[in-house]
Amino acid sequence: MSTAVLEHETVTKDVMSAIPCAASPVKPSRSITASLGFVIGCISLMMTGFAVILPVFPQRLQALGLGPEMLALMEGAFGLGMFLFSTPMGTWSGRIGRKPILFISLAGFIVTNLLLAFVNVPLLFIPIRFVEGMLLSGLIPAAMSMVGDTIPLEKQGRWIGFLTTAQAVGFALGPGLGGLLAQNLGLSSPFLLSAAIALAASLLAIFLVPETLPEHLRAQAREHQARCGAKAQKPREARFARLIWLIAPFLVIDFGMIFTYPFVFPQYPFFFAKVLHYSTAHYGLLFSVYGLALAVFPLVLGRLSETMPKKPLIVLGSLLFGALNVFMFAAPLYPLLLAGAALAGLGSAFVEPAMGSIYLGATTDETRGQVMGMRGSAISLAVMLGPLAQALVGLWITPQITFAIGVALSLVMALVAFLLLKHPRQTEKA
Repeated sequence: MSTAVLEHETVTKDVMSAIPCAASPVKPSRSITASLGFVIGCISLMMTGFAVILPVFPQRLQALGLGPEMLALMEGAFGLGMFLFSTPMGTWSGRIGRKPILFISLAGFIVTNLLLAFVNVPLLFIPIRFVEGMLLSGLIPAAMSMVGDTIPLEKQGRWIGFLTTAQAVGFALGPGLGGLLAQNLGLSSPFLLSAAIALAASLLAIFLVPETLPEHLRAQAREHQARCGAKAQKPREARFARLIWLIAPFLVIDFGMIFTYPFVFPQYPFFFAKVLHYSTAHYGLLFSVYGLALAVFPLVLGRLSETMPKKPLIVLGSLLFGALNVFMFAAPLYPLLLAGAALAGLGSAFVEPAMGSIYLGATTDETRGQVMGMRGSAISLAVMLGPLAQALVGLWITPQITFAIGVALSLVMALVAFLLLKHPRQTEKA
Protein backbone atom coordinates (compact mmCIF):
# COMPACT_ATOMS: atom_id res chain seq x y z
CA MET A 1 0.00 0.00 0.00
CA SER A 2 1.25 3.52 -0.69
CA THR A 3 2.02 5.63 2.33
CA ALA A 4 -1.02 7.88 2.21
CA VAL A 5 -2.81 9.10 5.30
CA LEU A 6 -3.59 6.17 7.58
CA GLU A 7 -7.14 7.07 8.37
CA HIS A 8 -7.94 8.83 5.10
CA GLU A 9 -10.07 6.15 3.45
CA THR A 10 -12.02 5.08 6.51
CA VAL A 11 -12.72 8.54 7.90
CA THR A 12 -13.41 10.19 4.57
CA LYS A 13 -15.87 7.50 3.49
CA ASP A 14 -17.83 7.86 6.72
CA VAL A 15 -17.68 11.62 7.13
CA MET A 16 -18.35 12.54 3.54
CA SER A 17 -20.91 9.92 2.54
CA ALA A 18 -23.70 12.51 2.51
CA ILE A 19 -21.58 15.42 1.30
CA PRO A 20 -20.79 16.09 -2.35
CA CYS A 21 -17.07 16.10 -2.88
CA ALA A 22 -15.52 18.66 -5.18
CA ALA A 23 -11.86 18.50 -5.97
CA SER A 24 -9.68 21.54 -5.72
CA PRO A 25 -8.65 22.97 -9.07
CA VAL A 26 -5.25 21.96 -10.27
CA LYS A 27 -2.85 24.89 -10.15
CA PRO A 28 0.67 25.25 -11.49
CA SER A 29 3.30 24.11 -9.00
CA ARG A 30 5.12 27.44 -9.08
CA SER A 31 1.90 29.32 -8.32
CA ILE A 32 1.11 27.01 -5.41
CA THR A 33 4.60 27.43 -3.96
CA ALA A 34 4.44 31.21 -4.20
CA SER A 35 0.95 31.37 -2.71
CA LEU A 36 1.79 29.21 0.29
CA GLY A 37 5.09 31.03 0.71
CA PHE A 38 3.14 34.24 1.20
CA VAL A 39 0.79 32.50 3.65
CA ILE A 40 3.76 31.23 5.64
CA GLY A 41 5.19 34.76 5.63
CA CYS A 42 1.89 36.06 7.04
CA ILE A 43 1.92 33.42 9.79
CA SER A 44 5.54 34.14 10.72
CA LEU A 45 4.91 37.87 10.89
CA MET A 46 1.71 37.37 12.85
CA MET A 47 3.28 35.05 15.41
CA THR A 48 6.19 37.46 15.84
CA GLY A 49 3.76 40.28 16.53
CA PHE A 50 1.79 38.06 18.90
CA ALA A 51 4.89 37.03 20.85
CA VAL A 52 6.24 40.60 21.05
CA ILE A 53 3.53 41.60 23.52
CA LEU A 54 3.60 38.51 25.76
CA PRO A 55 6.46 39.49 28.10
CA VAL A 56 5.08 43.03 28.44
CA PHE A 57 1.71 42.16 29.94
CA PRO A 58 3.02 41.48 33.50
CA GLN A 59 5.01 44.75 33.53
CA ARG A 60 2.07 46.71 32.12
CA LEU A 61 -0.31 45.36 34.73
CA GLN A 62 2.19 45.91 37.53
CA ALA A 63 2.59 49.55 36.45
CA LEU A 64 -1.18 49.93 36.81
CA GLY A 65 -1.15 48.36 40.27
CA LEU A 66 -2.54 45.01 39.11
CA GLY A 67 -1.31 41.50 39.76
CA PRO A 68 -1.36 37.94 38.40
CA GLU A 69 -5.11 37.64 38.96
CA MET A 70 -5.82 40.19 36.21
CA LEU A 71 -3.29 38.49 33.93
CA ALA A 72 -5.02 35.16 34.49
CA LEU A 73 -8.41 36.71 33.66
CA MET A 74 -7.04 38.31 30.51
CA GLU A 75 -5.46 35.09 29.26
CA GLY A 76 -8.57 33.16 30.20
CA ALA A 77 -10.68 35.60 28.18
CA PHE A 78 -8.32 35.23 25.22
CA GLY A 79 -8.50 31.43 25.38
CA LEU A 80 -12.29 31.52 25.73
CA GLY A 81 -12.61 33.71 22.63
CA MET A 82 -10.47 31.28 20.62
CA PHE A 83 -12.35 28.26 21.91
CA LEU A 84 -15.80 29.65 21.14
CA PHE A 85 -15.01 30.96 17.67
CA SER A 86 -12.45 28.54 16.17
CA THR A 87 -15.12 26.22 14.76
CA PRO A 88 -17.41 29.01 13.46
CA MET A 89 -14.44 30.77 11.85
CA GLY A 90 -13.42 27.52 10.17
CA THR A 91 -16.98 26.97 8.96
CA TRP A 92 -17.22 30.51 7.59
CA SER A 93 -13.96 30.03 5.70
CA GLY A 94 -15.80 27.38 3.69
CA ARG A 95 -18.57 29.86 2.81
CA ILE A 96 -16.85 33.19 2.23
CA GLY A 97 -13.33 31.91 1.50
CA ARG A 98 -10.01 31.44 3.27
CA LYS A 99 -8.57 34.84 2.40
CA PRO A 100 -11.31 36.95 4.09
CA ILE A 101 -10.92 34.97 7.33
CA LEU A 102 -7.14 35.37 7.17
CA PHE A 103 -7.55 39.11 6.65
CA ILE A 104 -10.16 39.46 9.44
CA SER A 105 -7.74 37.83 11.90
CA LEU A 106 -4.85 40.05 10.89
CA ALA A 107 -6.90 43.28 10.77
CA GLY A 108 -8.54 42.50 14.10
CA PHE A 109 -5.13 42.05 15.70
CA ILE A 110 -4.16 45.55 14.53
CA VAL A 111 -7.19 47.10 16.22
CA THR A 112 -6.86 45.19 19.50
CA ASN A 113 -3.15 46.00 19.80
CA LEU A 114 -3.81 49.70 19.27
CA LEU A 115 -6.47 49.54 21.97
CA LEU A 116 -4.11 47.75 24.36
CA ALA A 117 -1.43 50.37 23.65
CA PHE A 118 -3.58 53.35 24.58
CA VAL A 119 -6.34 52.09 26.89
CA ASN A 120 -5.42 52.20 30.57
CA VAL A 121 -8.76 51.11 32.05
CA PRO A 122 -8.03 47.69 33.62
CA LEU A 123 -11.57 46.32 33.23
CA LEU A 124 -11.42 46.91 29.48
CA PHE A 125 -8.37 44.67 29.10
CA ILE A 126 -10.51 41.55 29.57
CA PRO A 127 -13.07 42.20 26.78
CA ILE A 128 -10.28 43.41 24.47
CA ARG A 129 -8.39 40.15 24.93
CA PHE A 130 -11.61 38.17 24.42
CA VAL A 131 -12.21 39.93 21.10
CA GLU A 132 -8.56 39.37 20.17
CA GLY A 133 -8.88 35.64 20.80
CA MET A 134 -12.15 35.56 18.87
CA LEU A 135 -10.60 37.21 15.80
CA LEU A 136 -7.31 35.30 15.89
CA SER A 137 -9.15 31.98 16.09
CA GLY A 138 -9.54 31.93 12.31
CA LEU A 139 -5.84 32.37 11.47
CA ILE A 140 -4.45 28.83 11.72
CA PRO A 141 -7.61 27.03 10.47
CA ALA A 142 -7.60 29.26 7.38
CA ALA A 143 -3.88 28.70 6.77
CA MET A 144 -4.17 24.92 7.21
CA SER A 145 -7.20 24.85 4.92
CA MET A 146 -5.16 26.67 2.26
CA VAL A 147 -2.62 23.85 2.40
CA GLY A 148 -5.42 21.31 1.98
CA ASP A 149 -6.94 23.31 -0.90
CA THR A 150 -3.77 23.48 -2.98
CA ILE A 151 -1.35 20.69 -2.04
CA PRO A 152 -1.78 17.00 -2.97
CA LEU A 153 -2.27 14.70 0.00
CA GLU A 154 1.10 13.02 -0.42
CA LYS A 155 2.96 16.36 -0.14
CA GLN A 156 1.05 18.06 2.65
CA GLY A 157 3.36 16.97 5.47
CA ARG A 158 6.25 19.20 4.42
CA TRP A 159 4.00 22.26 4.15
CA ILE A 160 2.49 21.64 7.56
CA GLY A 161 6.08 21.44 8.80
CA PHE A 162 6.77 24.82 7.19
CA LEU A 163 3.73 26.34 8.93
CA THR A 164 4.87 24.88 12.27
CA THR A 165 8.32 26.35 11.73
CA ALA A 166 6.83 29.75 10.88
CA GLN A 167 4.89 29.78 14.14
CA ALA A 168 7.92 28.68 16.16
CA VAL A 169 10.20 31.30 14.58
CA GLY A 170 7.68 34.00 15.46
CA PHE A 171 7.46 32.84 19.06
CA ALA A 172 11.26 32.65 19.28
CA LEU A 173 11.89 36.16 17.95
CA GLY A 174 9.01 38.02 19.57
CA PRO A 175 9.61 37.92 23.36
CA GLY A 176 13.18 39.18 23.25
CA LEU A 177 12.22 41.98 20.87
CA GLY A 178 9.24 42.94 23.02
CA GLY A 179 11.29 43.06 26.20
CA LEU A 180 13.97 45.18 24.54
CA LEU A 181 11.41 47.67 23.25
CA ALA A 182 9.62 47.92 26.58
CA GLN A 183 12.89 48.61 28.37
CA ASN A 184 14.02 51.35 25.97
CA LEU A 185 10.87 52.90 24.50
CA GLY A 186 8.15 52.30 27.08
CA LEU A 187 5.47 49.72 27.76
CA SER A 188 3.22 50.82 24.89
CA SER A 189 5.88 50.39 22.20
CA PRO A 190 5.62 46.57 21.87
CA PHE A 191 1.87 46.87 21.19
CA LEU A 192 2.50 49.49 18.52
CA LEU A 193 5.18 47.33 16.91
CA SER A 194 2.83 44.33 17.05
CA ALA A 195 0.13 46.37 15.30
CA ALA A 196 2.65 47.46 12.66
CA ILE A 197 3.73 43.86 12.06
CA ALA A 198 0.08 42.81 11.74
CA LEU A 199 -0.43 45.65 9.25
CA ALA A 200 2.48 44.36 7.14
CA ALA A 201 1.00 40.86 7.27
CA SER A 202 -2.42 42.25 6.30
CA LEU A 203 -1.01 44.01 3.25
CA LEU A 204 0.77 40.80 2.31
CA ALA A 205 -2.52 38.93 2.62
CA ILE A 206 -4.43 41.48 0.54
CA PHE A 207 -2.04 41.84 -2.38
CA LEU A 208 -0.03 38.60 -2.54
CA VAL A 209 -2.12 35.79 -1.02
CA PRO A 210 -4.73 34.42 -3.48
CA GLU A 211 -8.03 32.83 -2.55
CA THR A 212 -7.56 29.05 -2.60
CA LEU A 213 -11.20 27.94 -2.21
CA PRO A 214 -12.85 27.91 -5.66
CA GLU A 215 -15.63 30.44 -6.17
CA HIS A 216 -18.14 27.81 -7.27
CA LEU A 217 -17.73 26.00 -3.93
CA ARG A 218 -18.25 29.21 -1.97
CA ALA A 219 -21.35 29.96 -4.05
CA GLN A 220 -22.69 26.44 -3.52
CA ALA A 221 -22.20 26.73 0.24
CA ARG A 222 -24.01 30.06 0.38
CA GLU A 223 -26.86 28.85 -1.83
CA HIS A 224 -27.23 25.69 0.21
CA GLN A 225 -27.39 27.74 3.41
CA ALA A 226 -29.99 30.13 1.98
CA ARG A 227 -32.10 27.40 0.36
CA CYS A 228 -32.22 24.98 3.22
CA GLY A 229 -32.47 27.38 6.14
CA ALA A 230 -34.10 25.87 9.19
CA LYS A 231 -35.24 22.75 7.32
CA ALA A 232 -31.69 21.45 7.13
CA GLN A 233 -30.85 22.27 10.75
CA LYS A 234 -31.38 18.74 12.10
CA PRO A 235 -29.51 16.98 9.26
CA ARG A 236 -26.65 19.46 9.65
CA GLU A 237 -26.54 18.86 13.39
CA ALA A 238 -26.50 15.10 12.79
CA ARG A 239 -23.64 15.39 10.29
CA PHE A 240 -21.75 17.70 12.64
CA ALA A 241 -22.14 15.26 15.55
CA ARG A 242 -21.03 12.39 13.32
CA LEU A 243 -18.03 14.38 12.15
CA ILE A 244 -16.96 15.12 15.73
CA TRP A 245 -17.32 11.44 16.63
CA LEU A 246 -15.18 10.28 13.72
CA ILE A 247 -12.32 12.73 14.36
CA ALA A 248 -12.60 12.44 18.17
CA PRO A 249 -9.36 10.37 18.54
CA PHE A 250 -7.41 13.10 16.76
CA LEU A 251 -9.03 15.82 18.90
CA VAL A 252 -8.19 13.88 22.07
CA ILE A 253 -4.53 13.58 21.04
CA ASP A 254 -4.33 17.26 20.16
CA PHE A 255 -5.98 18.27 23.42
CA GLY A 256 -3.72 16.07 25.53
CA MET A 257 -0.52 17.18 23.80
CA ILE A 258 -1.34 20.88 24.08
CA PHE A 259 -2.72 20.63 27.64
CA THR A 260 0.49 19.12 29.03
CA TYR A 261 2.87 22.09 28.97
CA PRO A 262 0.39 24.85 29.95
CA PHE A 263 -0.42 22.64 32.94
CA VAL A 264 3.22 22.02 33.90
CA PHE A 265 4.73 25.36 32.85
CA PRO A 266 3.84 27.44 35.97
CA GLN A 267 6.00 25.11 38.10
CA TYR A 268 9.14 25.43 35.97
CA PRO A 269 10.54 28.83 37.04
CA PHE A 270 10.04 28.20 40.75
CA PHE A 271 11.49 24.69 40.55
CA PHE A 272 14.52 26.01 38.64
CA ALA A 273 15.20 28.76 41.16
CA LYS A 274 14.32 27.12 44.49
CA VAL A 275 15.16 23.44 43.95
CA LEU A 276 17.74 23.25 41.16
CA HIS A 277 19.31 26.66 41.95
CA TYR A 278 19.75 27.55 38.30
CA SER A 279 19.80 31.13 37.09
CA THR A 280 17.30 32.93 34.90
CA ALA A 281 19.80 32.61 32.05
CA HIS A 282 19.79 28.82 32.44
CA TYR A 283 15.99 28.86 32.40
CA GLY A 284 15.88 31.04 29.30
CA LEU A 285 18.42 28.89 27.45
CA LEU A 286 16.37 25.78 28.14
CA PHE A 287 13.34 27.19 26.38
CA SER A 288 15.46 28.68 23.65
CA VAL A 289 16.61 25.13 22.89
CA TYR A 290 13.01 23.96 22.87
CA GLY A 291 11.99 26.83 20.60
CA LEU A 292 14.89 26.17 18.24
CA ALA A 293 14.01 22.47 18.09
CA LEU A 294 10.38 23.35 17.46
CA ALA A 295 11.45 25.60 14.58
CA VAL A 296 14.08 23.39 12.94
CA PHE A 297 12.83 19.83 13.32
CA PRO A 298 9.42 20.30 11.60
CA LEU A 299 11.19 22.03 8.71
CA VAL A 300 13.57 19.09 8.29
CA LEU A 301 11.31 16.19 9.25
CA GLY A 302 7.95 17.32 7.88
CA ARG A 303 8.37 15.04 4.86
CA LEU A 304 8.51 11.97 7.08
CA SER A 305 4.72 12.06 7.32
CA GLU A 306 4.62 11.75 3.54
CA THR A 307 6.85 8.67 3.35
CA MET A 308 6.15 6.85 6.62
CA PRO A 309 2.97 5.56 8.31
CA LYS A 310 1.37 8.19 10.52
CA LYS A 311 0.56 6.00 13.51
CA PRO A 312 4.17 5.18 14.54
CA LEU A 313 5.17 8.83 14.07
CA ILE A 314 2.38 10.02 16.37
CA VAL A 315 3.06 7.34 19.01
CA LEU A 316 6.82 8.03 19.01
CA GLY A 317 6.29 11.79 18.94
CA SER A 318 3.90 11.62 21.91
CA LEU A 319 6.50 9.70 23.91
CA LEU A 320 9.32 12.09 23.01
CA PHE A 321 7.11 15.09 23.81
CA GLY A 322 7.28 14.14 27.50
CA ALA A 323 11.09 13.92 27.60
CA LEU A 324 11.62 17.28 29.33
CA ASN A 325 9.20 16.35 32.12
CA VAL A 326 10.91 12.96 32.48
CA PHE A 327 14.28 14.61 33.02
CA MET A 328 12.82 17.29 35.30
CA PHE A 329 11.24 14.56 37.40
CA ALA A 330 13.92 11.86 37.35
CA ALA A 331 17.36 13.37 36.68
CA PRO A 332 17.42 17.18 36.87
CA LEU A 333 20.96 17.69 35.53
CA TYR A 334 21.25 20.70 33.24
CA PRO A 335 22.73 18.92 30.17
CA LEU A 336 19.95 16.34 30.42
CA LEU A 337 17.37 19.10 30.68
CA LEU A 338 18.71 20.65 27.47
CA ALA A 339 18.51 17.23 25.82
CA GLY A 340 14.96 16.83 27.12
CA ALA A 341 13.94 20.20 25.64
CA ALA A 342 15.40 19.19 22.26
CA LEU A 343 13.65 15.81 22.37
CA ALA A 344 10.33 17.49 23.22
CA GLY A 345 10.74 19.65 20.12
CA LEU A 346 11.57 16.54 18.11
CA GLY A 347 8.38 14.92 19.37
CA SER A 348 6.36 17.87 18.12
CA ALA A 349 8.13 17.60 14.76
CA PHE A 350 6.93 13.99 14.45
CA VAL A 351 3.35 14.62 15.62
CA GLU A 352 2.33 17.95 14.09
CA PRO A 353 2.83 17.20 10.36
CA ALA A 354 1.39 13.69 10.75
CA MET A 355 -1.69 14.93 12.63
CA GLY A 356 -2.18 17.81 10.21
CA SER A 357 -2.03 15.45 7.24
CA ILE A 358 -4.62 13.18 8.84
CA TYR A 359 -7.02 16.05 9.44
CA LEU A 360 -6.62 17.39 5.92
CA GLY A 361 -6.91 13.90 4.44
CA ALA A 362 -10.27 13.43 6.18
CA THR A 363 -11.86 16.46 4.53
CA THR A 364 -13.23 17.80 1.30
CA ASP A 365 -13.10 21.42 0.15
CA GLU A 366 -16.53 21.93 1.75
CA THR A 367 -15.69 20.58 5.22
CA ARG A 368 -11.98 21.41 5.47
CA GLY A 369 -12.43 24.74 7.23
CA GLN A 370 -14.94 23.32 9.69
CA VAL A 371 -12.68 20.40 10.63
CA MET A 372 -9.65 22.66 11.09
CA GLY A 373 -11.83 24.98 13.18
CA MET A 374 -12.79 22.07 15.43
CA ARG A 375 -9.13 21.27 15.84
CA GLY A 376 -8.51 24.90 16.76
CA SER A 377 -11.27 24.69 19.38
CA ALA A 378 -9.69 21.60 20.96
CA ILE A 379 -6.28 23.29 21.08
CA SER A 380 -7.74 26.52 22.48
CA LEU A 381 -9.62 24.60 25.16
CA ALA A 382 -6.38 22.89 26.20
CA VAL A 383 -4.49 26.19 26.34
CA MET A 384 -7.25 27.65 28.51
CA LEU A 385 -7.75 24.70 30.86
CA GLY A 386 -4.07 23.80 31.42
CA PRO A 387 -3.15 26.82 33.59
CA LEU A 388 -6.55 26.75 35.32
CA ALA A 389 -6.03 23.11 36.29
CA GLN A 390 -2.58 23.92 37.67
CA ALA A 391 -4.02 26.84 39.63
CA LEU A 392 -6.61 24.52 41.19
CA VAL A 393 -4.26 21.71 42.23
CA GLY A 394 -0.89 23.50 42.46
CA LEU A 395 -1.24 24.35 46.14
CA TRP A 396 -1.74 20.71 47.09
CA ILE A 397 0.86 18.91 44.96
CA THR A 398 4.63 19.18 44.68
CA PRO A 399 6.44 20.18 41.48
CA GLN A 400 7.64 16.59 41.12
CA ILE A 401 4.05 15.36 41.11
CA THR A 402 3.21 17.95 38.47
CA PHE A 403 6.06 16.68 36.27
CA ALA A 404 4.91 13.11 36.84
CA ILE A 405 1.41 14.08 35.69
CA GLY A 406 2.98 15.63 32.58
CA VAL A 407 4.82 12.37 31.86
CA ALA A 408 1.62 10.38 32.43
CA LEU A 409 -0.28 12.60 29.99
CA SER A 410 2.34 11.98 27.30
CA LEU A 411 2.11 8.23 27.90
CA VAL A 412 -1.69 8.35 27.74
CA MET A 413 -1.59 10.23 24.43
CA ALA A 414 0.82 7.65 23.01
CA LEU A 415 -1.54 4.88 24.19
CA VAL A 416 -4.57 6.64 22.68
CA ALA A 417 -2.72 6.94 19.37
CA PHE A 418 -1.68 3.29 19.49
CA LEU A 419 -5.16 2.00 20.27
CA LEU A 420 -7.43 4.33 18.28
CA LEU A 421 -5.49 5.21 15.15
CA LYS A 422 -5.89 2.55 12.50
CA HIS A 423 -3.02 0.61 10.99
CA PRO A 424 -2.62 0.88 7.21
CA ARG A 425 -3.57 -2.77 6.73
CA GLN A 426 -6.74 -2.27 8.74
CA THR A 427 -7.58 0.76 6.63
CA GLU A 428 -7.25 -1.30 3.47
CA LYS A 429 -9.77 -3.81 4.79
CA ALA A 430 -12.25 -1.13 5.88
